[in-house]
Amino acid sequence: MATNPLTALLTQHHPLPFENVCPADILPALKNALDRAREKIDTLLANPDPATVENTLLPLEACDEGADRIASLYYHLLNVDGTPELQALSKEIPPLLSAFSSDLRFNPGLFARIDELWTRRTECGLTPEQTTALENHRLSFTRNGAALPPEKQDKLREIDHQLSILGPRFAENVLKDTQAYRLWIENEDIIADLPAGAKAAARKKAREEERPDAWAFTLDMPSFIAFMTYCPNADLRRDMYTAYQKRCIQGENSNLDVLRDLLSLRHRRARLLGYPHHAAYTLERRMAHNIETLESFYESMIPKVMPAARRDLEDIRALKEQETGETALHPWDYAYWSEKLKQSAYQLDQEALRPYFEYTNTLQAVFALCNRLFSLRFVELHDLPLYREDVTTYRVEDSRDDRLIGHLYIDPFPRPTKRPGAWMNNLLGQGLWNGTVQRPDVAIVANFTPPVDGPALLTLDESRTLFHEFGHALHELLSECTLRSVSGVNVFWDFVELPSQLFENWLTEPEFLREHARHHQTGEAIPEAFIERIQAVQRFQKGYQAARQITFGKLDLAWHTAEPETLGEDLIAFEQEAVAEYALFPRQPGTALSPAFQHIFSGGYAAGYYSYKWAEVLEADVFSVFQENGLFHRPTADRLRESILTRGGSRPPMDLFREFLGREPDPDALLRRDGLLQDSPPEPAP
Repeated sequence: MATNPLTALLTQHHPLPFENVCPADILPALKNALDRAREKIDTLLANPDPATVENTLLPLEACDEGADRIASLYYHLLNVDGTPELQALSKEIPPLLSAFSSDLRFNPGLFARIDELWTRRTECGLTPEQTTALENHRLSFTRNGAALPPEKQDKLREIDHQLSILGPRFAENVLKDTQAYRLWIENEDIIADLPAGAKAAARKKAREEERPDAWAFTLDMPSFIAFMTYCPNADLRRDMYTAYQKRCIQGENSNLDVLRDLLSLRHRRARLLGYPHHAAYTLERRMAHNIETLESFYESMIPKVMPAARRDLEDIRALKEQETGETALHPWDYAYWSEKLKQSAYQLDQEALRPYFEYTNTLQAVFALCNRLFSLRFVELHDLPLYREDVTTYRVEDSRDDRLIGHLYIDPFPRPTKRPGAWMNNLLGQGLWNGTVQRPDVAIVANFTPPVDGPALLTLDESRTLFHEFGHALHELLSECTLRSVSGVNVFWDFVELPSQLFENWLTEPEFLREHARHHQTGEAIPEAFIERIQAVQRFQKGYQAARQITFGKLDLAWHTAEPETLGEDLIAFEQEAVAEYALFPRQPGTALSPAFQHIFSGGYAAGYYSYKWAEVLEADVFSVFQENGLFHRPTADRLRESILTRGGSRPPMDLFREFLGREPDPDALLRRDGLLQDSPPEPAP
């Protein structure tokens, strides 16, 4: 009988056996790992000695490490190459993991030992990291039903089981509806203004689908954004926009019932645990802590953001009227006329910038920045098992002493079976594995403009996304924690975006651009005129962008504070009412955001979408220190590394922030940087 290759993950930390994974192996390996985890818990509970770090906390941390490895590998593959076989497993694996989690949370003996150790934590001499991890485990028990009577625990267990099914179903429906759409173009004149790379990709897609004389545009981000930004035909833009906004509203991939069930279950769960709604439950373990703080955060921004957003839209509407005589600005006009305005006001054409951001060169620029700030060296490897041939792998080392920092996988380009968007995935977390502290394996996944008849040339926004995900990767790679549960990106969700959004800042700094933005054919440095325009455009449409984020965050909170019975029959109408005050365009009939809003319904950001804006305020404050001391000021980078990046979630995030900054955060730091304060007007175009 053949050996299941995933069995190695129970004892082997690295490498992941990607090339040998067969979907049929995943479920048996996971069941075996969960059985072993339950045996470890039984051994822990059989110990008659008083609870200590060694006999309780560390065994609890380690009990599920094999299952965690297998589950991480499965979810990674599902998101990067979601074949029907892997999608089918999404109906079986989440309930298994949910049941195991419930077994832990509702185990009275285990809760008793954790609670005992918590009461004796001072006399047991716990380190700060151990204290934080212990507190997190104790709160995980109490916040997930350990103190409930048995009949309520049974209800909670069933709710968690249902939620574990519905989240993956929501994501699967979004993927299917995204994949299903094609906008076929047969007259090249219609797309004459589109970038050559976008047209080539559309031609390639059409050939793959046996229509060699046409161009196929899809709802995948590179295709969708290129079409919406450069197609002059407003009717076709409207068709594309409407298709995107109608995803999962009707048909076999409709998410309306899934969405309603998710909201109802989350609300019932929160009430069962003693919270008024899901948002209150979530925010208790966030930097914001409660609804009142979050509402105050938004209310401080809205009076400054909304007028700026309306001015931004009026600028675009006025240009459209000037060019066409039409007075109305529609949502499908925004990307097209925004780009026109940007080119007119700043003479900055995104396509003209692409040759200076060739993918491989931009990646090397990121590597160079990591070396300059943190002494990291990236050595490409060619012998690691891969799940796709276009994935590249690197050994990450400390260049000062050749110490292993971790391994990095990069999967940059779209494929039909890949989830839309970009993300960092923690394949093997940093911390204790089988009793030894191990370094992490991290993946950066994206859907950048792919190479077609030449190298992959990125837009400035795609380059920014690469920097963003690298910030997440650094948070994991540089972790120096001992316990996996508090290492790396295992932090509060409104803190996790701080490193990622902070790292974006270097991309557009003149000093960095002069050194690293070079033409992929000639090697010539990016022209100074381009750098000046990139700098000037940093505040372009910042009001609109901020308002858009506020709208998403407010919608998230509306869903997760409402009583389910008040939602009514028409969920789309509820969405429209929830954001009416902040919406900058009237919602088009039959369209909605929520049925495909993966961040909050299948991506972990439920009642937490505000985190992006919250973290932006923090990172603007942090980057101001680099601006004061020097873009590559090593003592500042060392302080960032030691105070924030190495600590993970081992201490409260505000404590880490204060340790780095030496003061409380400045709430106006972001508004000032973006030119949204009255004393800081937008810079004029050069």
